Amino acid sequence: MAYRGVQTSKVSPAYLHGNSTSHTFAFSAVAELLDNAYDPDVNASEIWIDKRSINNTICLTFVDNGYGMDPNKLHKMLSFGYCEKEAVGSHQPIGHYGNGFKSGSMKLGNDALVFTRQANYMSVGMLSQTYLKNIKAETVLMRSNTGDVKSNLQSILQHSILKTEKDLLNELDSMEKLKTGTKIIIYNLARIGNGNLELDFDSDPLDIRNPDTHVKDYSTINRIQAESKPRYKVSLRDYCSILYLKPKMKIVLRGKKVKTKLIQKSLSQTEIDTYRPTWAERPIPIRFGFTSSKNSDDYGIMMYHKNRLIRAYEKIGYQKQPNELGIGVVGVVDSYFLTPIHNKQDFQRDDKYSAFMTNAAQKLNDYWNEKRGGNEKTAPQNQQTVPDWTWAQCDNCLRWRRLTTGMTSEDLPDKWFCHMNADAQFNRCEIPEEPEDEEEALSGATYKKTFKKQQQERKIKIKFMAAEQNRTREMLLAAKEKELARKEQEMRKKTAVGEVSSTAGSSSVNPNSMTPVQIRRMKKDLDKLMKEKQNKEKEISELKRQKTMSERICREYQKKARHLNLDNLISSVNKQIEEDTRDVTSTSGTIQIKTEEGDIVDIIPVEEPSTSGTNNCNKVVDLTVDSDEEDGPSAPKISRREDIKPDISKIKIEPKQEPSKVVNNTQNQNTQTDKTEDTKTRQRLLNLQVNVHKLLKMIVPDEDLGKPENVEDIVTAMILHNS
Repeated sequence: MAYRGVQTSKVSPAYLHGNSTSHTFAFSAVAELLDNAYDPDVNASEIWIDKRSINNTICLTFVDNGYGMDPNKLHKMLSFGYCEKEAVGSHQPIGHYGNGFKSGSMKLGNDALVFTRQANYMSVGMLSQTYLKNIKAETVLMRSNTGDVKSNLQSILQHSILKTEKDLLNELDSMEKLKTGTKIIIYNLARIGNGNLELDFDSDPLDIRNPDTHVKDYSTINRIQAESKPRYKVSLRDYCSILYLKPKMKIVLRGKKVKTKLIQKSLSQTEIDTYRPTWAERPIPIRFGFTSSKNSDDYGIMMYHKNRLIRAYEKIGYQKQPNELGIGVVGVVDSYFLTPIHNKQDFQRDDKYSAFMTNAAQKLNDYWNEKRGGNEKTAPQNQQTVPDWTWAQCDNCLRWRRLTTGMTSEDLPDKWFCHMNADAQFNRCEIPEEPEDEEEALSGATYKKTFKKQQQERKIKIKFMAAEQNRTREMLLAAKEKELARKEQEMRKKTAVGEVSSTAGSSSVNPNSMTPVQIRRMKKDLDKLMKEKQNKEKEISELKRQKTMSERICREYQKKARHLNLDNLISSVNKQIEEDTRDVTSTSGTIQIKTEEGDIVDIIPVEEPSTSGTNNCNKVVDLTVDSDEEDGPSAPKISRREDIKPDISKIKIEPKQEPSKVVNNTQNQNTQTDKTEDTKTRQRLLNLQVNVHKLLKMIVPDEDLGKPENVEDIVTAMILHNS
């Protein structure tokens, strides 16, 4: 090997500490060391993380079975700004800035020893803040010179926890079974304000916990305050299980393998939606589903970059509202089109990021609306969602296999191999994994989005029905007002007749000769007439108020209808109503209601005479004839809701031969005769209500027609809608 001279890199001693503060989350520093082992230039298939005590000093160790490093590559690893990582096939490197080892190791502790071996090399390196402090260094000069091996070795033995050359060789010999690989020993571990270690090794002997996790994530701006800490921020085992989108490396934490999750394929009711920005070469698939995790806070969008987790369980869309909308929904996306910041815990907040988050929030809302109908319906708290499929990773080839129906992750042993798969197509390690259905993922959403369309149609129907009901109410109010005016006129006539009679009586009868009984009776009659007059005036006032309110509501709905493009429909309906009203007011006679067998149910007298005196006719309401049979081609057609019952389009009025003359009461009848006729008319109307109510029940037995007293409103609406 040719001699290349001294290779140097120069930084300030304070840079080591300042660089480490970019990690506000201890587990993100651990992830940097895992990324170095995962990247294709190392390509480790297994890494061991453990706690050790060396010379009464607690240490955190990382050992991988990757390719190892030669002295030149080790020097670049300990230096700043070197990054020569390249993709190997589909295996994309995560490292980009050449800063991960320095920032990650110095966040976890003040000092780090690196042991690495290849077939022809065994090397040792040291990155130490304690060493720089002891020698009071003002400048750090990174050197790699074969002539200074002894000097470098002496510095390591003097300022590290390994004091003899034999100790160094023992560490290298412990890696002999691996043949190649790297061991990192971090000591003088970071401590918090009370003097305790930042990492908790005692609470769980099979885990490393982070009790000082900030409830507020200071790596982003204006993050909301969380009531509890997510488990992936407290437990390193949970964090490692979701660290990679498709895990291809076994992680053994304190002697026990981490059960990694193929999270995008561990969801329930999984659907795929696509994000199609104009600047992207191809559509970006986003998978949505309901979480199968036992932790109630494990929902939101999981954002990966080149297979590495950047943002976990980010709440978007409905999930930011103070209700239960969106709870349990997980979105998974490979955000290769975004740019991570240097600590790989967030993305740069540029236009692409803002556009994607807005679009993803809308797609998550769409998924929730389709699966839950827009309601706050979630699975019961004691019921765990079952994933669509169960996947297992082979401990030998590290390939993922889909298991048969009925298997769960709890049924799997700690070590699972391909030959345990019941599917004969994928039960050997040499068989590739099941191919991803990329065409389906990129073609568009795998489910139909009908919720928005249904909501819009429902709103239009409700507004149209409200407008129709308002017009019907207004017509009924006008009819009642007219009837009230007629009664008021009759009452005035009766009052005038009474006054004339009283005057005539007073001229012939001497008040002084009247008995007290007659005086009281006359006074009582006058009081009764005054009360009736006051009641009628109140009814008139109330009807006028209702008419005013109805007109105002009608104007509001007409204004809203213009926005719904219902002007033509409103015009046609108003025109038809005017014609119906004109026809009704211009005719007189009787209206007969008969059944299909021809039986006459009742006869309604129409007492208003025609102005011409020649157009008097009687009409029959036939409740069994289809109006479409006699409608001419020029008849106006008005669209109606098909689901409204009874179908008033089945009603029409047919002319009938003039029956025998109806004897009208003369205006000179006395008061007792009027009362008798009113009683007969009222009884006839009551019988009519009962008979028509029975008839309508036979026609539409499934509809709720209310009581017989409501028949008048129903029949009036039917006649006005069908001429």
